[in-house]
Amino acid sequence: MLRPFEDGQSGEALQLGLACEVALQGGGRLLLGSARAPADAEATLWLEAPGGQPCPIMQARFHPEPAQPDSPRPARLFALVTDALPPGTRLVLQAGDQRTDIAGEGSGESALAGLLAAWPAEAGFALLADCAANPALQPLLGWQQRPFGGFGDWLAGLNPVRGRMVETLAEIEEAETLTSLAGEVMVVVRGSAAFPPEARLEMVAIGQRPDAAGRAEPVAVPLLDWHVAALPQALVGQARIDPAWLDRLSTLELVLRVQMRPDLVHFLRCRPRAATVPDLLDSICRTTPFAEPGDAAGAAALDLLRLVVARREALWAPPLASLAAQRAAPDAAGHLPRLGLILGADDPLAARLFQVTAPEFEGRCDRLLVMGDAAEAVAQPFIRRGRIPVTLGAAAVQALRQAAGRAGVLAVEAPRFAAAVAAGRPASAFSRPLGAADLARLLALHASAGCEPALADSLARLLRLHRMQPGEPAFLPVQRGWSSPHAAEVVNAHLARLWSTGPAETALHG
Repeated sequence: MLRPFEDGQSGEALQLGLACEVALQGGGRLLLGSARAPADAEATLWLEAPGGQPCPIMQARFHPEPAQPDSPRPARLFALVTDALPPGTRLVLQAGDQRTDIAGEGSGESALAGLLAAWPAEAGFALLADCAANPALQPLLGWQQRPFGGFGDWLAGLNPVRGRMVETLAEIEEAETLTSLAGEVMVVVRGSAAFPPEARLEMVAIGQRPDAAGRAEPVAVPLLDWHVAALPQALVGQARIDPAWLDRLSTLELVLRVQMRPDLVHFLRCRPRAATVPDLLDSICRTTPFAEPGDAAGAAALDLLRLVVARREALWAPPLASLAAQRAAPDAAGHLPRLGLILGADDPLAARLFQVTAPEFEGRCDRLLVMGDAAEAVAQPFIRRGRIPVTLGAAAVQALRQAAGRAGVLAVEAPRFAAAVAAGRPASAFSRPLGAADLARLLALHASAGCEPALADSLARLLRLHRMQPGEPAFLPVQRGWSSPHAAEVVNAHLARLWSTGPAETALHG
């Protein structure tokens, strides 16, 4: 039994209406309706089976109805989630000696979209959040094959954010939303003036993933480790997408609830931008062009950045250390097919070099991948000779990801290969075959500490780490347009710790 009406409005009669009933997975029901009860008596809402026994209500939310000019007594709107209901179940509202009840059947699913669009935005947001937490509610987003199902009309009424600029709200200038390869989500809502102490930020992620038949299926995405912090002129939220969902998502959107004051709430619909780890972390310290400068705001942002960095290291350091310890023995990948990889193929003139050195690769490799701005030109000598298959660009990246455990990767950096050829030692430029453990470590480092979007940059950093000599730094700092030198120092130190996690490297070349 539920008692949501302690602060109800005065009046004599109880009123109860069931506007919509939706069948859920597993036989449960979603009931949406409204109720009015007098303020001078405690009211109770419940479901009653034939024979008078109460039926369990698994979840309930209540929302105040917007004031209506012709209604002196605003109702309470409710959303109830139940298990399967026996035939003849009644929905009951009781206050003192007064009781009213109706059949526990509404107008059905057809009313859902219109009802959510007409109800307060708070109700739609709460139900969308419930969809992410309760698999039984997920089908509401695919109802009647409409874009985002019963939430389509409600989502269409939210404030859209294009890029990161918020154009329609005076209190909010920017809502920057970013995602990383590891599934991290960063949200920074910024204003040009200080946010009030009672400001709050909530988020629900929605997207699409293929269903069993390969069709795009709208979903509410579960999030892990949601943290919110308030800065003087920003609200910062951070979460992670459940790994079970991450690889299957084809699109991702974020719905933000930004409460400036108890009586002022904004809802924003954002499409997050893919970001590198340095960009993601630096967003914490960025400000709007018209933000009020101040040492306190900058210091608070740096403190938060250090806290986020500490959380990331607690999450990533153990698996990175484990992968570093599992590195294969020198001959572990020797029995596997050899996959050649030319990195940094950025100069079209390098094609001339490979015209005369192609046999160096053909004698060592069963297949060749080429990555770089001039990959097509560099690959032409190998394509014309036709001795080994050649893969370029995005297809080469995918082939590298799929190679773990199935091929030993012989990586060559084009500039180093040119220098080795000039010195008469071309064989010295080839790494020993990188096996499954090396490639797993590469992918983990690219996700957790990748400095550029391209996987080739992370592989070049890993190869440099392998051949590092005593006294050389394990990590070369990222050069970019940082929000401040202090943020650059914190983030680069964090990345250096992740890249150097594990036992000391030993040379893999020769």
